[in-house]
Amino acid sequence: MKKQIMVSILVSVSLMLSSCGGSSPPAPATGWVIGQSSDQNHFPTPKILKTGDGGASWTLQTLPAQSVGFNGNDISAVNSLVAWAAVGEVDGGGILHTADGGTSWTWQALPDGLGTNHRHIKSIKGVSPTEAWAATIVGDVLHTTDGGNSWAIVAVKDTNGSIIPMTQMNRMDVTGQDIWIADSQGGNLSVIHSADAGRTWRQELLPDVVAGGGLMSISAFGPSVAWAAMHYEGYLWSTSDGGTSWSKSKDTIGGIFDFDDMCASSANVVWIAENMTTTGGMAARITVTNGSFETNSYTNLNYNLEGISAMSDNQTAWLVGMKTIFAAAALPLGAIYFTSDGGVTWQLQNLPDNAQDVILWKVSFVGARR
Repeated sequence: MKKQIMVSILVSVSLMLSSCGGSSPPAPATGWVIGQSSDQNHFPTPKILKTGDGGASWTLQTLPAQSVGFNGNDISAVNSLVAWAAVGEVDGGGILHTADGGTSWTWQALPDGLGTNHRHIKSIKGVSPTEAWAATIVGDVLHTTDGGNSWAIVAVKDTNGSIIPMTQMNRMDVTGQDIWIADSQGGNLSVIHSADAGRTWRQELLPDVVAGGGLMSISAFGPSVAWAAMHYEGYLWSTSDGGTSWSKSKDTIGGIFDFDDMCASSANVVWIAENMTTTGGMAARITVTNGSFETNSYTNLNYNLEGISAMSDNQTAWLVGMKTIFAAAALPLGAIYFTSDGGVTWQLQNLPDNAQDVILWKVSFVGARR
């Protein structure tokens, strides 16, 4: 019998009501969020906001001119000074980097050999001030060890030297020597995984996947533990042996639309951000014991929830999203929420006036796994 504890909080159309309750964010926490604004012709411009006080205040940062025309796809905070961002569209994209806390962002050159439609950077993960991994939407894997002064294309080959094809890469994560990739449209519904810093790769098949789904998100907690979620399925898949075997959860969570982001904050706690399209979004903090869930669930009627970043205390997290077509016109196009009680309650954080028109997509805090 399923064990599922749901705590639902419906968000009022009133912005003031959404701002009430909960405790203040931790003052020293540094984080970034990424999204984009669009003009009347739907021409995008990526936007990045930063906080140094846990989200009590956010500041819109200045980006280089080369980034205009692209969506803000992903952000990865390394420390209070260093972060990487991924931007892209169907006709190209690139990587942004800051080493001074976002006072300045630089456009980093992509390696030769990437065609136009292979330059759409979809996901990025910084692992140190000098090392980061990135992936294009069509599955090109990139790596830097010199702070992004140069990026190299990493061949995704198995131990026999055969290329492992990817069709549509959605999310990636990195823990030490392990790189985990969610290929949403290919890979035989498998995780693409390297356990040796990209020298060799393998497909790790997920059991009992319903046909028609697609691998949407992945998050790892150390070299042994990783979590994955599918499109249109409320189950989670997990490994505790470094990807040698994967198991499907007994329980499900509600919504079963796009699980656009997930963040493992410990070996048995994972956070989910879900886009439920016209009905808003849902976030969940899930404690998994032998495949069964205990869930703090939060439903938002005004915003599709797209990104989540959670600390290892299993209590603190930030959540971002973009406004639904049914939300009140006065509401900002994007929203940032904060919890300090494990997702039981969420506080709306204040956006600056010059970011009211920014759709928010992903969030990353220093010290979090995402």
